[in-house]
Amino acid sequence: MKQCLLIILLICPFLAFAGDADNEFGSIRGRITTSDGRPAPQVTVVLKGTVKHAVTANDGSFTIHRVKAGQYELQVSLLGYATLLQAVTVEKNAVAQVALTLEVSDTQLQEIVVTGNRNRFAAKETQQVSRLPLKDLENPQVYQTVGKALMQEQIIIERMDAYRNIPGAVPNFAVGGSQGMTIRGFANATGMRNGMVTSAIVPMNPVILERVEVIKGPSGTLFGSNRNITFGGLYNYVTKKPYDQTGGEISFTGGSYRLGRIAADINTPLMADKSLLFRLNTAFQSEGAFQDQGFMKNYTIAPSLSYQVNDRLKFSLDLELTRSQFAVGTFAVASLKDVKARNFKDLEMDYKKSYFNNGVDINNGIYNIQAQMEYKLSDKWVSQTNYLYSEGFYKNFYWTTLNLLTDSTISRSVRNQVPETFGNIQLQQNFVGDFHIGKLRNRMVVGIDYNYNYNTLNRVTINYDVINIRRQIPDLNAMKIDQLSYEKGFAASNTSSSSYGVYVSDVLNITPSLMAMLSLRADRFTTGGTYSQATGKSTGKYDQNSLSPKLGLVYQVLRDRLSVFANYMNGFVNLAPAVQPDNTVLNLKPQQGNQWEGGVKFDVLQNRLTGSVSYYVIDVTNATRTEIVDGKTFMFQDGTQRSKGFEAEVIAHPVRGLNIVAGYANNENKYTKASPALQGKMVTASPEHIANLWISYSLPNGLGFGAGGNYVSDSWFESTNSFTLPGYTLLGATVFYDQPKFRLALKGNNLLDQQYWNTNGSPQKPANFVASAAFKF
Repeated sequence: MKQCLLIILLICPFLAFAGDADNEFGSIRGRITTSDGRPAPQVTVVLKGTVKHAVTANDGSFTIHRVKAGQYELQVSLLGYATLLQAVTVEKNAVAQVALTLEVSDTQLQEIVVTGNRNRFAAKETQQVSRLPLKDLENPQVYQTVGKALMQEQIIIERMDAYRNIPGAVPNFAVGGSQGMTIRGFANATGMRNGMVTSAIVPMNPVILERVEVIKGPSGTLFGSNRNITFGGLYNYVTKKPYDQTGGEISFTGGSYRLGRIAADINTPLMADKSLLFRLNTAFQSEGAFQDQGFMKNYTIAPSLSYQVNDRLKFSLDLELTRSQFAVGTFAVASLKDVKARNFKDLEMDYKKSYFNNGVDINNGIYNIQAQMEYKLSDKWVSQTNYLYSEGFYKNFYWTTLNLLTDSTISRSVRNQVPETFGNIQLQQNFVGDFHIGKLRNRMVVGIDYNYNYNTLNRVTINYDVINIRRQIPDLNAMKIDQLSYEKGFAASNTSSSSYGVYVSDVLNITPSLMAMLSLRADRFTTGGTYSQATGKSTGKYDQNSLSPKLGLVYQVLRDRLSVFANYMNGFVNLAPAVQPDNTVLNLKPQQGNQWEGGVKFDVLQNRLTGSVSYYVIDVTNATRTEIVDGKTFMFQDGTQRSKGFEAEVIAHPVRGLNIVAGYANNENKYTKASPALQGKMVTASPEHIANLWISYSLPNGLGFGAGGNYVSDSWFESTNSFTLPGYTLLGATVFYDQPKFRLALKGNNLLDQQYWNTNGSPQKPANFVASAAFKF
């Protein structure tokens, strides 16, 4: 109820602007034909000076609703042809009729539509990356996207499979079920949701996703300091939004290890004038495991509304409920120093044995309420008010740690967490402008945000037993775990923190081809520390201030085709004071990550070839390290770390029907000044070489084929760099038949049947197959 009241309070000050009566509006209806008199379908018509547009139907007709009375121009653009402009007058309570003729034949138009839309994997149109309306070639920061077209073709039903299409990204699986990735050598377990900070617990079904955006490098200037970003970058989940036509699809998916999934995407206007739109995405799936025990179930319900009040004011509301229950990969391997093996491949552990059982599972979920209000203040400024309430929780949580005592004996400990809550509330206000000062164009965002983070924990770790893996392994027993947990006693605590940020970012066109980005954030972090129910006291209270700058230069060697760029970007992590062994207090400064990067971006051959190449260096300073002084372990804040490397991405459409996505990244991430045990060591789970490739070919009749793979080189599993996390090569292929009313697809994953492990030491799926049938309407 509090969240709903807050949304209402945000909306109320703007309601006065929503009072335009319906009789102030009219509409535009028309038809577009080709030069040989045939209808022109799938052509975009834009009402210049507004955000309104329409796409022509199969008979060439289109309608643009709720247009304020006045004089306008309609614009139709086709690649390689002169732009068609048509003046139109809209009167109150009237329908303006127009007829447009394209100076192309029906055959030419079909070729234009096919060519213009078949580089299906190259779309990078987004405002959330920079919070500004910038094209990729105008942005001095590197980012990549995985859109729904690629996710559909690869039959992606787990987020980590989408991550494999990002150059340099390595999927990881966090304790508790959040799926994340390592970017430029830095691990990140939770993403953002439509540019906002989510709960630390993020179960998610990809059915709700329009695309995943991965923003490379430290991004503290616009996004602050939170667990959702690292010095390597952040990733942003963009959810599906309503559109102004009735349509959708229902799909059924089945596959290896008893996989079953049903999903629905339903969209419809709720008002005749299409000002109120509704979309629902929902899915339920269940899957077994390739190991002797294990399962995974989840369901999600995600309705979305948008309301275009008038040509200035728009509201959006997204809701999501996701629940998940699983006993797959709910363990981590630790303490490997006493085994002879120095690589997971050499361990005696059985790849297909779980070492836990279905009775000790994880049951979690998340609630998301996200709202946005967008108001056009003038032709040059737009106000965006954003709000997100995100709360994740554990109903029950059993996490097993395997401590290898010898090559054949393992000590099993279990972390038991009973109802726990992890929440985040963010309120953000942005003012986005596009204006000139003299002859200089400025695209500017001025923003403020407030972020409140909290958790309620109730947990204990118990030693359960010691097993011999050469003999029969007894099951873990949940009742015994609970009994031992209550005997030892749970640690109950509450923690909360707040941060307040003010930021400004301006992209200045010094010339039409030369652009400079200047950005700065001022941030205030405050926390009352952690309250322990056992002691009745709070510890760790502190406040911290930070400044985060960002600079960038872009020069378009060829306008909208080839640009060179350079950037300096900053990120920061707040650190609490530390109590030393002599009872003195070390007041810590924020840890800093500073990146220098340069490279090239390109979009050439009429969008047939796009991509980027860049080289970066990320220096981490103000890191903490320990050192023994007079027999006591003291903390110092002079640690440093350096991550450097280069990345390349190519997305190509060389001939009709053929699409290629390829990437390669090289990274070296090591501690340059640290505690003796870490000095000069490589960061764990940070491979040197990462490559991805996907090749897709579609015939005009809807039959298509796709194949590709991923290569990840060896990395270190633990911090002393003495035990190897082996690299792997994954190969996948798909065949599909796509028609206007249905789509059939079959996909094979890990066709080389590689044995490989995630960053927790959990074995991953062998060769498996997935089949899907979707019915469209």
